[in-house]
Amino acid sequence: MRYLFLKPVKSPATFLSVLSVLILTLLPIQKAGAWGSGHDDVMREVIERLPAELRDSFTPEMIKEAVHHQSHYPDNFDPFLPGDVGEAAVARLAAAGVKRRYDLHSERGMAMAFIMLVEALKEGDPTHTALWISAYSHVIADMAACNHDPLVHTATYGWADWKLKLPGGVNDYSKLRSLLDLSGAAHDPEGGEAAFEEAIERLYLADAGEEPGELLLEIMLYGQAGADFCAPRGVRVLEGAAGWVDREDAAARKMLWKNLGELGAWAVVRTLRDVEIARRCAKSDQQIELTPEIEVAHRENVASFLAGRKIEDDALFAPLLRELDPESGPVTGIVFEPCWAMNGAVLGFASRVQSAAIARSWKQAGKPYATFDLRDAIEDGFPAPEKMPQLVIVATSFHSYHSLKADALDRHLQTYLDAGGRVLWVSGTTLPAAGAFGSFRSAMGRDDDKSKLPLSNSDFIGARVGLVGADLPAAVIAHPAATKAGWQQPYCPWTFSLENQNDLQPLVTLEAGGNSQIVGAIDNGKKRALLPVYAITPYLFAGEEGPDSPHEPALGSVSEAILEGALKALGSAL
Repeated sequence: MRYLFLKPVKSPATFLSVLSVLILTLLPIQKAGAWGSGHDDVMREVIERLPAELRDSFTPEMIKEAVHHQSHYPDNFDPFLPGDVGEAAVARLAAAGVKRRYDLHSERGMAMAFIMLVEALKEGDPTHTALWISAYSHVIADMAACNHDPLVHTATYGWADWKLKLPGGVNDYSKLRSLLDLSGAAHDPEGGEAAFEEAIERLYLADAGEEPGELLLEIMLYGQAGADFCAPRGVRVLEGAAGWVDREDAAARKMLWKNLGELGAWAVVRTLRDVEIARRCAKSDQQIELTPEIEVAHRENVASFLAGRKIEDDALFAPLLRELDPESGPVTGIVFEPCWAMNGAVLGFASRVQSAAIARSWKQAGKPYATFDLRDAIEDGFPAPEKMPQLVIVATSFHSYHSLKADALDRHLQTYLDAGGRVLWVSGTTLPAAGAFGSFRSAMGRDDDKSKLPLSNSDFIGARVGLVGADLPAAVIAHPAATKAGWQQPYCPWTFSLENQNDLQPLVTLEAGGNSQIVGAIDNGKKRALLPVYAITPYLFAGEEGPDSPHEPALGSVSEAILEGALKALGSAL
């Protein structure tokens, strides 16, 4: 793609436009745990920098609506309505498979939002134009929002709801929420506002003459590009927010401002550049279509992007990466999956945090381990069991993602098991690999298709997790799996029925109200074992404090004991 980096020039504004922007800036800030009111801030900056000809076509009421309401338009599962976008837009969106407002977050939805913006500009309809600029700014902003970093997401929706204490012991994670939204920095006159403005200036993009098809391909890749941009910054946002709230560390506050400002600016400059391209396209007679050829090229682009993404750019994983040393003794392996577009994963969005916590606990304990990039595991399989006798895979879900195929990982797991390897699978809401864990799948069941836990949410708190044949510290669940929002919830609905199973033995139990259920199992050959994800979720159990370093999660004492007990049950001497 061709980018031209320029310093932003705020175009001249009428007195009415300037006054509108100033009034909006002074309105109360909505407190939210993600890019909540931060969407308002992105849209304010976009409105302020639009060409005067376009901005002056909007009334003060339209600007207020665009900033405070339409900038949140895609966060709703309602269908598109003719009264909002026009009958022609509803029909065209439906024909493209974009039927609900939330569908604008999808790759195809983002492209269609741009096309609808072009059509609104051609119509000369300022109401529709303002809506589509606002909605478009929202979905772009979401692609790099820090709450879509797995660790920030977990802290925002999990640790904050659980009121985990920060290391200083006074404040808890709920005090970080307002700082983990862009608005927490964008309205801080002591430096955050300046950092946001400086980032917009530094990252500014201009229309470099991109053809419509070329731009649509770039737009459809925004989810991956945004995750790549966020990967080294999200963890720094959490580190900065925690350092400021916990210790009033001025350097941490500057880190927070810098990284949040850059994430917000990523959305602002792309929205502005794409609006300029949309204006150019609207002046031509060319019809912009999302063609089958563009869809094919997009799939190829995604495959190329996934293959080339550097896992060391993920700040969550970078300090923990450890390649297998052919000259060293045997190690335990763990699979890491890089961060993809919003909520995208083969092994599940939140699995990354549990996987990092496991590796950090091993690192702190001096345990020999090696990390394996999921892509390498899918492509090349696993080392010989003589070098890596045990392997841990955390998979809160399990399915193919674009060019990354789940069945390829399953085949390599089976090959590794056939060679004598041992695998511990940490399961979430979907079943484990069909071939490698086929006998487990046939013994697993749930109350119904909608159940997310073996117990009710209320009974889950206070339930006790037990490891068969092991003397563990009391493993009493202290926090709910169900939080107000989030993809990080440690759900696992499965129980095991082993009456007619000759190959499996109980490994993990869940006790509540005098009843005990089998929620984890191990095969008779001590080669395969399965744990529910809540058994190794950091800080879920009573007696487990929050992380010593907020941006460096590790297992708690109870979850670490459960994990090590399960690995010991697999029979390895490690």
